[in-house]
Amino acid sequence: MSFSRAASAVCVAIGLGLALGLGPAGADTIARYDCTIIGTMGLEPIGDRPGHMLVSFQYSCFGTDGLMKGATYTASVASEWESQKGTYLYGAGIHRTPDGYAVAVLTDGTGSVVMKNGAPAMSEATGKVAFKLASGRFASLAGRTANFTARLVGPGHLIYELTD
Repeated sequence: MSFSRAASAVCVAIGLGLALGLGPAGADTIARYDCTIIGTMGLEPIGDRPGHMLVSFQYSCFGTDGLMKGATYTASVASEWESQKGTYLYGAGIHRTPDGYAVAVLTDGTGSVVMKNGAPAMSEATGKVAFKLASGRFASLAGRTANFTARLVGPGHLIYELTD
């Protein structure tokens, strides 16, 4: 499988990247989201060496567990890839419910793809986000940071989890 397909598989896993109980043992779940990639994923060779690429996309999610259950989350991310390893450069999203808002910004993130028989067998992204704004039922998140884990579970489909 080409690097761009492997990188896109991992990036899909971010997003927000972000599940299925993959957070640190004993950590409290802030949110678990079921997410879908929106539109076309940008896969851009940087051009200075083979396998060096910029990947960007947007995604939309529905909260299935934790404080964010029932919320919608829309976000975008950009990452730099070297072969099957990625570093997230940018990420931000808005969590919304009728009774609260929260804005989260990526502070740190990495991704990886494990290949099997030339195809991505597993992809995962992990890192941290900071809540820059939180109101209503999410007010307790204001100024806090959280760990995220995102795992690809199908084409264009990922599970994203936030934990303390």
